Amino acid sequence: MTRKKKRVIAFIVIALLIVYMIMIYRNLQIRVYRLETPLLSENTVIRIVLISDLHSQIYGKDQSPLIEKVIKLEPDLIFLTGDILDDRVPDTGTLLFLSGVKDLAPMYYVTGNHERMSRRFEERMELLRSFGVVILPDAYIETEVKGNEIIIAGLDDPYISWPVDKDQSEIMEKTFRELDQRKEYKILLAHRPERVEQYLEYSFNLIVNGHSHGGQVRIPLILNGLYAPNQGFFPKYTGGLYKHGGTMQIVSRGLSDMEKIPRIFNPTELVCIIVKSGK
Repeated sequence: MTRKKKRVIAFIVIALLIVYMIMIYRNLQIRVYRLETPLLSENTVIRIVLISDLHSQIYGKDQSPLIEKVIKLEPDLIFLTGDILDDRVPDTGTLLFLSGVKDLAPMYYVTGNHERMSRRFEERMELLRSFGVVILPDAYIETEVKGNEIIIAGLDDPYISWPVDKDQSEIMEKTFRELDQRKEYKILLAHRPERVEQYLEYSFNLIVNGHSHGGQVRIPLILNGLYAPNQGFFPKYTGGLYKHGGTMQIVSRGLSDMEKIPRIFNPTELVCIIVKSGK
């Protein structure tokens, strides 16, 4: 075999391997995070499913692949951290999803920039409420999960009009400062991860976000994201668990691959957070 033929074969093998790896990374993945806290009663385990940046995308013909995965995770809570709906596509994917999971667990939602920029904003909020979704617009609620009182807070997306976002420091101070005195486990839902320094001024134990779509392009072990909205190139908060002292931040890579820039080595993901009592 000539040297030229060997090079051609090597090139083909490498190309096929790259295509194979990209196809693997295009499959929807389930990512599980396990946390411990002394703020829950002994032997308590709370399972949270985090849904972010669905953008009304449909999995399969009727959303059943996504719904079935959520059912198998047996959630106690479902968090929707924005961009669940999108004016660029019909609402069908979101309607199918909410219909399939609405009886599984309480659902809590905060807006993303795509809902905030929608001309049908109020209509969209009523649509979500019709499925029993609890909307948290710069607010918090106290709820009981498996005998434990926890606090779930939500921060509205700051979008005003591109590229202007509002300053949320005043509303956060007014709404969340009083929680510093509370001893319950406290969770913040907010669409944007890059504003985490503002969130850390308050006493949340867990912060959950989306928005960054995993940085669109990743190279495993080398590059954890090429570009993310509001962070630019080589963003820091693209997906995963980030530890800030005693506060845990979990960023979902999102469920949609409809953007113009393809997702490379960056599969869509369904996030499950398991919080149990511990040290």
